[in-house]
Amino acid sequence: MRRLTQPEAIVQLEWLADQPEDERMTGYSPASWEAETWVLHSMYESPDLHGLGTHDDVRRRALEGGEATPDIVGGINLDDVTTSTGTPLGFSTKPGPPWQRLTWSSYLSRFPEFGPNRSYPPCFRWFPAGSWPAAIEPPTEGSLDEDALHALIAILADAPSITPEPWCFAFYAALPASDFDDLHIWQVRINEIPSLLSVYGGDYEFTPTNLWSPDRSWFIWTDYDLQATRISGRRELVEQVEQHPTLESTTWP
Repeated sequence: MRRLTQPEAIVQLEWLADQPEDERMTGYSPASWEAETWVLHSMYESPDLHGLGTHDDVRRRALEGGEATPDIVGGINLDDVTTSTGTPLGFSTKPGPPWQRLTWSSYLSRFPEFGPNRSYPPCFRWFPAGSWPAAIEPPTEGSLDEDALHALIAILADAPSITPEPWCFAFYAALPASDFDDLHIWQVRINEIPSLLSVYGGDYEFTPTNLWSPDRSWFIWTDYDLQATRISGRRELVEQVEQHPTLESTTWP
């Protein structure tokens, strides 16, 4: 595993030069593959926490009781002007018991009057507005979660490869890399992808924004602002993703 030098990174991104410039900030989203699907980031529910209200309710009680300190940035108390939705940003690990996996479809079935705004790819607009219930850990934004990451690695490691050992390019957009000057592209074996994450000893709080094989037969896009990841490639690969027992997927648009 190695990070590409800046000249190497510039060359490696040449094939994406036709994409909008702002995609370097949040993630590249080319579309020229045979098939694609969206992996919905995992959410979890704890029956022990029902009755606590919303994540914002919990935050307000903690502030009032002195168990938390106000979030002040630039002299502005963000707690006075924002709502704590509970949505995590960046990589999240699978919580232990009593937390249980909750699918998007199961959660949304609780709101028969609500219709997800599918004019956008999977994001907060697919859910009722406001703060999430405290008993639910919502799907993370900008990163695959632990369950989805390892399921995808297993699928990609078995995908046809032009190299003896499966590897890929991993690109971090400016926002998840927290770097607006240098390009962050890694050449990494597929089973080494988790080592890029800080929780496993790496440098990043997010899974890679984009991943692609050296022959570009598959491509992955996890946008900084979305709660799902698009998998593009050959139909057989996409079908494996859609049929995997750990992954919840959907088509969009």
